Amino acid sequence: MGLFPSADDFKAGHGIQKDAPRKTGVGRFFELLGRDMNGMFLANLLACLGFLPVICLVYIGFLMNNLPVMLVSAAVGGILAGPTLAGVYDTVLRALRDEPGYWWTTYRRAFRQNFKASILPGILYCVVVTVQIFMVYFCFHMLAQGVNVGTGVWVATVLNLVIFHMMFAYMWPQVVLLEQPLRQTLANSVRCMLAFLPHALAAAIVQVVFWGIVILCMPLGLLLMVVFGFWFSCEVSCQIVSGDLERVFHIEEKIRARKDAELAQALEAEKAASSGTDSDV
Repeated sequence: MGLFPSADDFKAGHGIQKDAPRKTGVGRFFELLGRDMNGMFLANLLACLGFLPVICLVYIGFLMNNLPVMLVSAAVGGILAGPTLAGVYDTVLRALRDEPGYWWTTYRRAFRQNFKASILPGILYCVVVTVQIFMVYFCFHMLAQGVNVGTGVWVATVLNLVIFHMMFAYMWPQVVLLEQPLRQTLANSVRCMLAFLPHALAAAIVQVVFWGIVILCMPLGLLLMVVFGFWFSCEVSCQIVSGDLERVFHIEEKIRARKDAELAQALEAEKAASSGTDSDV
């Protein structure tokens, strides 16, 4: 048994039919938890390491009470944070597709493939989240001083949190699944967000509530971040929006077609090599 139990660690039942539909909701979550927890947990640890520089740099700017320093720190730290977060999304999305393979082999390959494409999204993500944390802190700090910042500021803060995380819910899966400019990814994310508004809102609420709990529970939140951190919120969010992305982009269909083409090409090469060997004989 590995770090976490997998599907192979439990007694075999009557089996699952080949064409049986995938589970949904909570059942699907626990299915992936039992089967792919090792990979998701390890990807989460790497993401925690990737976010460590940006957290430290932004915290220095926070201690200086200097928002520009915080934003520059977020942009610099996002260069490493983006690729590691993309690694978590890639791991989770492969699990949702029931894609076989050794986690470390596929993670390394995907990390190399997505590294450049995930830098700008990582910078954008870290800068936006830093602004959001600053806005929330400012509102509560002023409230603690007996000063109400006004309904407009509170509404703007909440809308900022929800709208951006609605967009991020569709942005990160596209970063790891599609090869396209960031401008196109953001445009697609906004369209998906508007087209599937209830799903986008649910995914955003999951992210905002989870990370809000992590921040409020500090320093215990550090333990929550290491154990649950990115994989939990990413898994739930991706489970909510993956059907929307499949409906729009037909991801699994394209992946199956590509793999079938690769298999056919490999068989043709093997057949040609076998024919050449027979001719020599």
